[in-house]
Amino acid sequence: MNEDRKRYLLLLIAEHDDQKGFDELFNFYFPGLVSFASNILKDRQLAEEIVEDVFVKLWLNRKTMVSIKSPSHYIYTAVKYASLSALKKHQTISLEDYPDDMGLSYSNPELVYISNENIGHITDAINQLPSRCRLIFRLIKEEGLKYEEVAQLLQLSVKTVESQMTIAIKKLTITIQQMLPDMAEHLLRKKA
Repeated sequence: MNEDRKRYLLLLIAEHDDQKGFDELFNFYFPGLVSFASNILKDRQLAEEIVEDVFVKLWLNRKTMVSIKSPSHYIYTAVKYASLSALKKHQTISLEDYPDDMGLSYSNPELVYISNENIGHITDAINQLPSRCRLIFRLIKEEGLKYEEVAQLLQLSVKTVESQMTIAIKKLTITIQQMLPDMAEHLLRKKA
């Protein structure tokens, strides 16, 4: 599949929610991505799950797909970071890795509900960002990419990525201050 076809499919998916185009993209990339992720994870089943998860995220964020300049680079990078993240999660942890004075924490159902509600507000605020700004924010904060990597993936300058992140953080700060004044007050005290 040539790059023009890939970009055309991204446009169809982003603007028309084209499921057939998404399936074509998935079927084209899936075998190579699974092989790539398997090399990192040494577990084919986990690799398949990782690739499927990346494609689920792509579908959920399909409106921002038109910003992707190099689909192959973007998708392989997403799978790479998702695989590395999964690798960290699946590594065995020894009790010796923790200090002796580590205390146990118990969940309070009310606090869990409030935390989930706050996460929902923050997610809504992120989803209200302009599409390019939202894409850059998610690549950096959710996918763990560096500014330079995002600039390369989206074929932008590092300065553009930095300015988009500044815009995102300012807008999110304002939203958090309006929606969650207690959290904003806590964050301001923490800075002081």
